[in-house]
Amino acid sequence: MRILQTLAYRNGVRTFWEHRQVLRMLVLRDLQKQYTKFRLGYLWTLMEPLGMALVLWFVFTQLLGGRQLGLQPYFLFLTVAILPWWWFSKGVSGAAKTFRRNPALLRMSLLPTRIWVIRVVLVSMAEYLLSLPVILIAMLVTRTLPGPLILLFPVGIIVQFFLMYGLAMLIAAGVAVIPDLARIVRIVLRATFYLSPVLYSVANIPAGAQVLAAFNPLVGVLGLYRIGFWPTEIESLPHYGISLGVTVIIFITGSVVFHRLEGRILKGS
Repeated sequence: MRILQTLAYRNGVRTFWEHRQVLRMLVLRDLQKQYTKFRLGYLWTLMEPLGMALVLWFVFTQLLGGRQLGLQPYFLFLTVAILPWWWFSKGVSGAAKTFRRNPALLRMSLLPTRIWVIRVVLVSMAEYLLSLPVILIAMLVTRTLPGPLILLFPVGIIVQFFLMYGLAMLIAAGVAVIPDLARIVRIVLRATFYLSPVLYSVANIPAGAQVLAAFNPLVGVLGLYRIGFWPTEIESLPHYGISLGVTVIIFITGSVVFHRLEGRILKGS
C-alpha cells in the first residue's frame, strides 16, 4: 500500500505542485472561454443547476403527488446534491474527451501528460465552487440554516476532488487506449444519476440493498455535503465509511493505471 501511495503522490500531487502556475493559467483560460462564449456568462453556472433542481422538485413534489423521496425541505435536499453531481458529470464527460480533442497538441506538448487530465478536474471543480451561491438561494427560499456538522462540507469537496482525480485518470487512459469506452462511460454516467442518492436519501434504499449501494463512492461524498443540514443522515455513517474507502481505492488505482498506460496514450495520440 505504501508503494501505491508513493506512486500516486509522485505522479499526482508533485505534478500538480510543480506545474501549478501553468495549471492555473489553463484553468482560467478555459473558464474565460466558457463564460465569454455566452451572453449570460457566469450566470449559466447558477441557472443550470438551479433550473434542474426546480424541475426535479416540481416533478417529484407536485406532479407525483408529494412522494417523499428525500428529506425536507426537499428543494434544498435536491440542490445540495445536484451541484456536486454537476461537477461529477462534467468532470467524467470531460475526462472521456481529454486525449481525443487535440492529439497533435498532446504529442508536441512538453508538459506531463496527466496535466491535461488534472486540468479537466480543476475546471469542473472551479465551476462547482462558483455555483455554490445556489445553495444559499435554496437556504433563503426554504428558510433553513445548517447545523455544526456543516464543517464537514469542505471535507466533501476534498474527498470529491480525489474521487474525480482517480476517475478522470482511469477514464482518460481507458478511452485513449479503447475509444469505444467513451460510449460506455456515457451510458454508465446516466445510470449513476439514478443509482446515487441525488433524488433520495440513503435511508430510502431497502435495508437489504444499503450495503451494496454503499459501494457507490457518491454515497459518502453526498453524505458529507448533506449531513450539516440533516444530522439524521449520520445514521448511515457505516455506509459512508464503505463509500469513502472505495474513493481511496479509485484514487490510487487511477494513478497507477494512468502511469502504466501513459506510453500507449502518447503512441495512440
